Amino acid sequence: MKLKLTLIAAFFVQVAFAQKNCNELYSQKFTKQQLEQDVDFIKDKIVNAHVNPYTEISKSEFEKKYTDIRKSLKDGMTQKDFYYLAKPLIVTLNDEHSSMSDFCVTDSIKRSMKVLPLKFKYENGKMLLTENYSDNKLNIGDELLSLNDIPINEVLENCAQTIPGAKEERIPIAVDRFWITINKFCYFITDDYNLKFKSGLHTLVKSISLEQLKANASKMQPKKGEDFKPIDYKKIKNYAYLTVNTFDDRNTFTIEEWKTKFDSIFTQIKKDNAKKLVIDVHNNYGGNSAVGNLLINYFSDKPYQTYQGRWKKSKEYADYLKSNNKESSEYNKIKDGDYYPIRSRSVIADKNPLRFNGKTYVIVGKNTFSSAMMFSVMVLDNKLAEVAGEMPEKGHPNHFGELINFQTPNTKLDFLFGVKEWIRPAGNILPNKLIPAKTIDLNNKTREQIVEEL
Repeated sequence: MKLKLTLIAAFFVQVAFAQKNCNELYSQKFTKQQLEQDVDFIKDKIVNAHVNPYTEISKSEFEKKYTDIRKSLKDGMTQKDFYYLAKPLIVTLNDEHSSMSDFCVTDSIKRSMKVLPLKFKYENGKMLLTENYSDNKLNIGDELLSLNDIPINEVLENCAQTIPGAKEERIPIAVDRFWITINKFCYFITDDYNLKFKSGLHTLVKSISLEQLKANASKMQPKKGEDFKPIDYKKIKNYAYLTVNTFDDRNTFTIEEWKTKFDSIFTQIKKDNAKKLVIDVHNNYGGNSAVGNLLINYFSDKPYQTYQGRWKKSKEYADYLKSNNKESSEYNKIKDGDYYPIRSRSVIADKNPLRFNGKTYVIVGKNTFSSAMMFSVMVLDNKLAEVAGEMPEKGHPNHFGELINFQTPNTKLDFLFGVKEWIRPAGNILPNKLIPAKTIDLNNKTREQIVEEL
């Protein structure tokens, strides 16, 4: 059984709220007036700055949701109380990049918090067991039917209401994070999990501490996983296999450093006299789309059309641009609430002596997301290379992006969302999914095995 580092990492993302005075904030009680100020702040920022807040619910439905939340506020509520009331305003944006940071959890609570020691996946409408870190004897692959005598579909529908992002992806995300979601965000079950499986197994699973979870997982998979590599190159037979696991230009490499990396690798590809090229982004969660655009110039000399879309004008984002010395005179000319059009443009390839001129494949997978998806979609829509692999589980070719972050003035909750709407070069085609031209099952495949299937 493989220890998934994301299991533990997700816990810290969920409970380690980035506040200097978290212990003080956890028990602080706010006046009704303070809470009203905060929910008004959230609503105003969404209406003013989000590119299209009424994609899932109508403007009148949004106003009703806001009004109902405001009516529910009362003196003496904590940050945690307010978090659960206010979060639905973020959830129903239908924005896969949106989020509201979790409420504070004190250090003592973090140390004592217990979690469900099981991991599941959502497949074909079923919730299937994938990892077992409990002492119970369970069958991997067994379908979960109920939790504490509640049908699992009902449980998932309720839990999904706490998860921001695209509506159709909330249940799969709820399943993926079920081990922590079920006790911290919905139902708040902290100890006994009475589970019924399709196999007929009916069993009681006890929650365990995070430390025990880590210890159990370590026993089952003692070998340390591979260190994360932003970029890696290997020659396999007559293939040049380039793995790019991020397009980050802030915490990994600057754009200039990315160019140096690409120059070095494509120099080696020429020396290796490779006949075919594979660019693997199936575990790439994105970063800066400029990195993907830069990479295209190393394997294609064809003109191609870029993404198009629109950009919401708001005082909030104009102030953000100004504070970061990124002001746009054209953006500033339009009125608040109007849209600056982002037109698709034709990109003509620069001369590049290192460009690979042979057959090229781009490998996408379940984890291809954000700017990595935009890169792959531009390759697919413009026929710059053959796109193969699996359809990504999260995210869409057409989506909201360019994030802006805010913090509520009193309860100090961070939230963010997109100010731009991106449309793929091929336009508004359905389904709004990245569908590879050639399907390859990438589950546990090595690079060598992927090459064999191309």
